[in-house]
Amino acid sequence: MGLSKTPMLGLLGTTSLQHEQVRTLKSNRHQRPEFKNLRRLKMQTSIPVKYMKDFGKAMQDGVMQNLPNLAKMWKERDFYVSCSSSIIEAFQAPENQNKAITEELRNKWNNIGSYGKDKLAVRKIRGFESEFNLKVFQEEAKELYIKAHECLAKNDQEKLTDYVTEHARVAMLLNSSQRTIRWKYLQSLEEPKVVHVRAFQLDENANVFAQITVRFFSQQCLAVYDRFGRLIYGSEILAKDVLEYAVFEKHLSNEYGVWRLHAKIIPENSSGMAEKTFVLPKAEAEETSSDASKTEAVLTTEAK
Repeated sequence: MGLSKTPMLGLLGTTSLQHEQVRTLKSNRHQRPEFKNLRRLKMQTSIPVKYMKDFGKAMQDGVMQNLPNLAKMWKERDFYVSCSSSIIEAFQAPENQNKAITEELRNKWNNIGSYGKDKLAVRKIRGFESEFNLKVFQEEAKELYIKAHECLAKNDQEKLTDYVTEHARVAMLLNSSQRTIRWKYLQSLEEPKVVHVRAFQLDENANVFAQITVRFFSQQCLAVYDRFGRLIYGSEILAKDVLEYAVFEKHLSNEYGVWRLHAKIIPENSSGMAEKTFVLPKAEAEETSSDASKTEAVLTTEAK
């Protein structure tokens, strides 16, 4: 047994391969049967309890021998991790943007622990990028934000991976399937601002990732049409002020890692668009048309 590959249909309608890690045990039977009698004379001895967790000491004392020469009883397969699957310590956006100075100072004093974590995370990033600067990154984040949404509106799936992570790509394409998107970035009402920085490890192999949350306050136009060409959300001529918190991620341990859009912090009280649209069944359509003809006939008789 080994790696089994089973074709399956993915979320986006493409055929993918499902890899399954299977443990393979080797047979303990000797390949040469002429030594059967000698194997029958072997004496089975049990290992003392004190050596069960310390094989190095057991080898030194002579209880276990030739341990490094034993072959592995399983097969290993390398896998590549390019992004994380969630937001680490998501930023808590303030409920009221227009606060008094005293309340703002009080919140900064209460969040002094988060401020220290941001500084440590920036220092961790500079350990991999010596020329990293938050002010320069804010402009880069704005360009990534605009290019990612333009690729989504054009349905350019090849270039979309250059600006968003695999985690965000699945969510964006799944929400935009069978829809037409018209999106424009008009202007920035405020300059982008970094409000949250975190650096973390996924495992013990020094796979270090960094996530930076950027606050965007801009003016945009968004219109979404369903597969029948009907407008289900927004407008192409109406501009709206949009306040968003976007999370950007980078694989710091990867020499060729780049910053990409990873997720957005969406408030709980936000209203979304319609999930799906459907065609009215023919039976209901005929009933409505017959009812309308009856009402017209009644109105004409009353008029006479």
